[in-house]
Amino acid sequence: MVPSTDPGNTGDQITAVITAVAVFSGLSCLAVVIIGGFITADAAKDGIKQIPMESPIPIEAPLTP
Repeated sequence: MVPSTDPGNTGDQITAVITAVAVFSGLSCLAVVIIGGFITADAAKDGIKQIPMESPIPIEAPLTP
């Protein structure tokens, strides 16, 4: 009698596990990138608040000739 288990079944299980791990890893990396983007945007917003709106050095001569 031939055994009832399919020899290709093990390869399919390994492929499914590798695919699941890859999808989970990809989603985790995407989450890190999105969170890093929010942190960078927040830091940039705080940095812009520290820039003075007026020029610290007054312009004495006009820029046009």
